[in-house]
Amino acid sequence: MGFFRKRTASTPVADVESPVYSELNDEHKAFLANHIKLADQAEVDLQDPVSVAEFYELVYATWQTSPDGTLADLREPYCNAAGVAYGELLVRTTPLRWVIAEDSLGREMALHAEQNNTLVYPLNAVEKRWAQGDDGDFIPVLAGAVYKHFGGRG
Repeated sequence: MGFFRKRTASTPVADVESPVYSELNDEHKAFLANHIKLADQAEVDLQDPVSVAEFYELVYATWQTSPDGTLADLREPYCNAAGVAYGELLVRTTPLRWVIAEDSLGREMALHAEQNNTLVYPLNAVEKRWAQGDDGDFIPVLAGAVYKHFGGRG
């Protein structure tokens, strides 16, 4: 089951094979650790969807108020920080775990659980809403949908 993955209209989900999962390498683990450290420094409770939503709004506002000319350069790291925080929230509160998912559309970090073969793309979920200028209210909503999928929180 694929949650929150960006797909183009020209690639129906039915036409994409099931992803192949692999473990994170050291580079991926460092990427996660660095972004989790940013959330920890901001005193984000990575088990609380509201706290993660507030972090999303903080990093989004920080990015928007950065000096002209740096917005494009800073978009990815700020967006990634929020995406990792959302993903880590789900890792800490559900059976999901970080993996690399690869299919015909590409290779990327995702969350997977054998239970119900659940697949979540937290970085894409955040990136999509970031590009739309959404506030952080979507994070508790999406987390709630994932919790419901697993029959409750945790």
